[in-house]
Amino acid sequence: MSTESGKRAEADKRKARQTTSGFKQHVSEQKAVVPGHATLGKARSLDVTGFVEARSFEINALQRSLENAKTSGNARAFQTLPRHLRRRAASHNVKRMPVRLREKAISEMKKSAASSKTLGDSGRLTNAKKNNRYKRRRTRSVRAEYEQRQTGKRWLETHVWHAKRMHMKEMWGVMVADSPNERSHRAAYRAAMEKTFVQDVSFYRTVEVSGQAEAIIRLVGCLVAPGDLTIAASCYVNGSRMAPLTMYQAGQYPLAALGPATALWRPAVEGEMRVMWIRVHPCIADMVLSELVNARATIQELPVQQLRINDISSDLVSFELLGSQSTQMLCSILSHSASPKSCGASILQAIQALPSPATLPESVVLALRIHDPRLHFPFKLSAEGAQRLPEQQRQLDEVLLQWPAGAASLSDTGDGGIWDRASCTSDVERRPSEHSLNERRHAQLIPGAKLSPDPSIDVTVPLLLIRTGPEALLGSRVIKTASQIVDNLAHGWTILAPKGWGMSLWMALNFAGARAQGLQERHHIGFEAGLSTFPANWPGTSAYDSWAGSIAADEFGKWSRRPPGKRTNYLQMGVESPFSSPFHKLLGVTNSPAAYPEITANDLQCRIKRLRKINSSKKAAALATTNAGDGDNSDVDMADPDTANELELGASDTTAGIWLVSGERLSAIVSSLLTAPHGIVTLAQWAKPLAEVACGHSCEDSLQLLEHALVRVRLICNGRGVPAKNAPIYMRSGAPSTSPDPVPVGVDPRRPALIGYVMTGSFSLARGCSMAIGACSLRGLFNLWKAGLNSQASLGSNKSARVTINSMNGGPYIDAILNVIP
Repeated sequence: MSTESGKRAEADKRKARQTTSGFKQHVSEQKAVVPGHATLGKARSLDVTGFVEARSFEINALQRSLENAKTSGNARAFQTLPRHLRRRAASHNVKRMPVRLREKAISEMKKSAASSKTLGDSGRLTNAKKNNRYKRRRTRSVRAEYEQRQTGKRWLETHVWHAKRMHMKEMWGVMVADSPNERSHRAAYRAAMEKTFVQDVSFYRTVEVSGQAEAIIRLVGCLVAPGDLTIAASCYVNGSRMAPLTMYQAGQYPLAALGPATALWRPAVEGEMRVMWIRVHPCIADMVLSELVNARATIQELPVQQLRINDISSDLVSFELLGSQSTQMLCSILSHSASPKSCGASILQAIQALPSPATLPESVVLALRIHDPRLHFPFKLSAEGAQRLPEQQRQLDEVLLQWPAGAASLSDTGDGGIWDRASCTSDVERRPSEHSLNERRHAQLIPGAKLSPDPSIDVTVPLLLIRTGPEALLGSRVIKTASQIVDNLAHGWTILAPKGWGMSLWMALNFAGARAQGLQERHHIGFEAGLSTFPANWPGTSAYDSWAGSIAADEFGKWSRRPPGKRTNYLQMGVESPFSSPFHKLLGVTNSPAAYPEITANDLQCRIKRLRKINSSKKAAALATTNAGDGDNSDVDMADPDTANELELGASDTTAGIWLVSGERLSAIVSSLLTAPHGIVTLAQWAKPLAEVACGHSCEDSLQLLEHALVRVRLICNGRGVPAKNAPIYMRSGAPSTSPDPVPVGVDPRRPALIGYVMTGSFSLARGCSMAIGACSLRGLFNLWKAGLNSQASLGSNKSARVTINSMNGGPYIDAILNVIP
């Protein structure tokens, strides 16, 4: 064995020596010196034909192996996709395959015999299951589907943009953006205070009234409150300002209020009829239209042309901007004017560096014509703090001192602007498409450069810019109470544009930095500014009843669906109406609004009645056995709220309507009444100035009307606690009741008197304390005034009226200072 192993080792050594010697010989041959010209010639020439023929066998073998790999592979085309693209639904759907693998998948499915479904040449299964009825009824195009989904309601031009980012709600026949998907309470406040807040208000309705000026003034005068400054004033008739209005049913002032509105005259054109646009909230638009039509029949005896009334809401789009940078943003977007020498363009250039829109006169109007905003998209906000030249400063001073009368007219361009709806429709139809604009951008020499307007292709957009503020929300002029309003939250701009340009302007505003918000955020900003919003803070109107009734029905439904043990026990907390504010009971009106939910015997109303009966018997026994100084002061002191309201407010059983003291003129009178001197005994004597202005009757005839008057108030809380919606407002404890009527049996004479309810309450970020906006009865304010004369409990340090607000969660009462607001 050892001999054989030794022989094998010697053989291996010989093979290794032979291999090494051969390798050395090969290396020596490689190191042989080769002439330089020969190497250069071989390197620069290559015989391609000979090279391919020498390796033809290898190339053919490679091609055969590739063909075999296609057919003999274990993975099908669907199995070659990445993991995240493999779906069960895609296993038999060739259309879901990438284009590079689709042909292979079709061939595999044709060769497959495992499935009973056959595949045609187009890649569609011929024996597939027939679609169900829902899929067969689906539209073929997105546009057709959108039109089908708008049945019964109207979409705004920015609906698709809002639907991806906000909660949408159908209100007043329109799909409206309610609130963003993200938290936006404080963000909306910061945007309005420091930046720009924008909302699409195209859901507002616009009514056009055309005819002679005298006939229009008389027609609209039937529906508005008489005042010192009406729509017949020269500053309104020439079209340079927008007139704030409060609409009523024809001939019913001060009763039957409809709500606030704004009126805008078209600048006079020689040889044409005068035109007025009335912009109203959609919840009262139909009522305003019907009232205008009914009032038109009363003035047909005038020798004038027929008045025409049309609803042109679908022909306009509108956006509202609020905030300190709203003017700066507006000037940045609309700086590319098609008529740079026009009065509106020059004014817009002059006011660009203003710090806030509140420095400009309110309700002024600017007419402007700009180039297609898509040409210069996206826009950038201009730099802040730009130094103005002396000429620019002089021009700005002239604008601030006296607003030019021709700012609302486009007479220098020779067209009607936005008032010519036929021309606006024609411009929208012949404007360039997005595809053509993209092709022009692609052909630009410098990528990203803005497109230059081409007069032969591009069209221009006529606009109206309105400097809006508190007057548009309140429906009256605001002068004396302007100091109580937060400027940045109340002042801004409204853009009116023809239909078809909504999305272009909306994208320009958003890309420039404006923060888009919904309806809830707009109400919140109005509350922070200290203003009452419509219809949430307009009691006594049918719009408020519908608004409050729908909210009450929703909240009561949520409360009733909770288990009895998990519901909030409002009865124990002394809250009679937690879901709505019963102003009709406060004023003694027996009939409740039809929009309010009816409470059945099995719901909260049954328990309230039972509690009233138990508490009444207890109170009667307690008052019979104890003296007046030992009365109970617990939460169950609300023995019979209905009887107590009649006692405190002097209400009657009449079914007369409720009317709201609105407008700065009437609210200023009520504010002065709270500081009236001594010597007044009755409500008629105390409210005589108000009756003379509002009612136009003597005190005896207007007494019943004054009993049903509501006054809006702002409540600034002093201590802890946040007022909740529908919370009762009482006179301060310790203030004696001033009603001359005897106290009924079973009612505690020491308990505070109910004078109103809270409509909106929250913590105010602008004031750093809790605040509420509510409404009190005029009788309740009269009792509060009389109590303040006899006791300091109802007066603050500055002699202002002080009240208490009931806590809806069983906590202590909230002390607040009361101020009358328009």
